[in-house]
Amino acid sequence: MAACNDDDDAVTAPVINTNSVAVTPRVSSLRVGQTQQLVATLVDKAGATISAGAVTWKSAEPTIATVSSAGLVTMLTSGSTAIQATIDGVTGIASLQGVSAVASVSVTPFARNLRVAESLPLAYRLLDAAGNPLLARAVTFSSSAPTVATVSADGVLTGIAAGNTTITVTSESRTGTYNLTVEIVLPVNTVTVGPLNATVAIGGTQQLTATTRDANNAVVTGRTVTWSTLSAASVGTVSATGLVSVLTAGSVVVNATSEGKVGTVVINPLLPGTSLTIAGALNSTLNWFFEVPVGTTSVIVATTGAGTQDPDLFVYRPGATTAACASELGGPNETCTITTTLTPGLWRASVIGYTAYSAVTLRATIAP
Repeated sequence: MAACNDDDDAVTAPVINTNSVAVTPRVSSLRVGQTQQLVATLVDKAGATISAGAVTWKSAEPTIATVSSAGLVTMLTSGSTAIQATIDGVTGIASLQGVSAVASVSVTPFARNLRVAESLPLAYRLLDAAGNPLLARAVTFSSSAPTVATVSADGVLTGIAAGNTTITVTSESRTGTYNLTVEIVLPVNTVTVGPLNATVAIGGTQQLTATTRDANNAVVTGRTVTWSTLSAASVGTVSATGLVSVLTAGSVVVNATSEGKVGTVVINPLLPGTSLTIAGALNSTLNWFFEVPVGTTSVIVATTGAGTQDPDLFVYRPGATTAACASELGGPNETCTITTTLTPGLWRASVIGYTAYSAVTLRATIAP
């Protein structure tokens, strides 16, 4: 029998390559048109670099990014791709994400001029070539005349002096500009409300307007006006835009306030020398306001009527809570005569129904 030859019958085990290719940077985000140099090295399982042959580079999506024979990647469009590096039959990859570049910068102008000492944020948009907005991009700002207006690193404009300047917004070498005018604006000195002496029926409305003027009596626009009423809400209301709603009998006093200055108007006022016909329920209180000018020597307010009905009359100086005169005689005929402390401004005549009353005349007479 022939001897068995162990060497001839031996089976050779396959060689497993434990080396790998490390590509750096492993992950990159590039703007369209940007380039990135990649480096590939062959390493063993311990991560140590091994001497090896040349690197072969390949892009998995060459329409998104190309790679040169030296590993220089050029991003062609937005999207993602893998770049393969092969050394001695071993392949490693790097992942690249292409993002759109800034194609244009759009600056939104203000609706009005910037004022001296005023600060407002600048509105702008970064757009790609398709007009889509882009976010999280580095942006810089500049003013051609910082003595007129400055712009902060986060795009807040501040008016320094009257004049003109160009504000430039730059991102990725693209710019947008805004020609800014800074003006000196005097504060509000007076507020005038109209129309004057409007008469509105119960359930009706009246739109008011407020005119703001500076110390030179010039009309100034663009100022904030706040509307409020001094009358009870049950008598009348005023909206944020100056629309008055009359709900019950009596005067509705409305204030328009701008920059601390107040203008006042009365809806359904008691006009001196003009008689009003009034009516009220038992225990009702109705208030009418009338203007007393500077230089007045006497104020006379009276009610007249017929029968046993009994409205009582109280007259108040401007802002007072204590009556300057109270007339509480029996019957509908009451009179208040005031000849001292005739403070100019809005006076109030209150009629309280000791009984229900109707067809009663209310009249104010003012002597200069």
